[in-house]
Amino acid sequence: MNAKSSNIAAGHLPADSNHPGHGPGHAPAAVAMVPSAGDWTKVGTDDRMLYCMRRLVDQYGYPPAGAAGIIGNLWAESAILPNRIEGSSPSTPMRAKNFAGVTTNFTAAQIMDRKSPHQGPKLPGVGLAQWTSPPRRSGLFRHVYHGAALGVDVLFNMDAQLDYLDHELRTSYSGVHHVLSTQAVSVQAASDEVVYNFEIPGAILSGNKKLSRADARVQTVFKQRRSPSNRALTVYQSGGGLVTFEPFPGASFFHTGHKSPIIAAMHQRLVAEGCNRYQSSANADIWGSGDVKSYAAFQKKLGFDGAAANGIPGKTSWDRLRVPNV
Repeated sequence: MNAKSSNIAAGHLPADSNHPGHGPGHAPAAVAMVPSAGDWTKVGTDDRMLYCMRRLVDQYGYPPAGAAGIIGNLWAESAILPNRIEGSSPSTPMRAKNFAGVTTNFTAAQIMDRKSPHQGPKLPGVGLAQWTSPPRRSGLFRHVYHGAALGVDVLFNMDAQLDYLDHELRTSYSGVHHVLSTQAVSVQAASDEVVYNFEIPGAILSGNKKLSRADARVQTVFKQRRSPSNRALTVYQSGGGLVTFEPFPGASFFHTGHKSPIIAAMHQRLVAEGCNRYQSSANADIWGSGDVKSYAAFQKKLGFDGAAANGIPGKTSWDRLRVPNV
């Protein structure tokens, strides 16, 4: 890129089943599969599309056709992989050529701190929208999401990147946002608007100037991107497949030192919910004090307090967290 149970349905959340007390809440919107370790390459394309479509529609208020125009372009740019760097393959999104032309597996820090002509990947594009220009690229890593700039961790956080994209649309690209937010917008119009005035790939440029929309080269790009945009809308309208989540394992499961992939999956969901109180992501599959603090933050987000927000999962809050089956 250039430049519900009936009481929840009624709005009342029962107490976390292991603890007394209660708090207000609302039923969560349906979601597509979320990877337990932030590795979106293990999630199918349609599930990635569905997840992002639902975020844009449910969290940011875009009409489905407008959201589909965005998602189709993200698919064309990055295959909807938040850690994708320019020149990489979707199966190895952080592997590309360095400035010496040697194909390299880059760390997140090397990608974030890329400095021409010696450090990091040769090509600058990064993230869902392949942010390329220095201000927009650095803005991704500085973007404040749920009260904190994630730095290198933004490469593995789909939600934070979608939030950054929406922030750009509402501020620097308000004209594009207006088109995408219009309830009557068509998928075709939304898709064309995103590629022409937001993504602006080299294929629609002559020198540094945009070709006219009527130019055959621009029309070719429009046609290419309308296809995944239409697919995104179809996936959204069909609702995707059945998503399965980890059943509540019982309060005794959560004790200091217990190691399980379920705990790693829970860790990722807590981060995605903006309840990250961890000091480190090392040993994410081992229950410890960071899990207690982060889970307590999630319980408080749901409206629990007192003993019902002590950081030990109960069935009610666990079901609300929707930890994907591992």
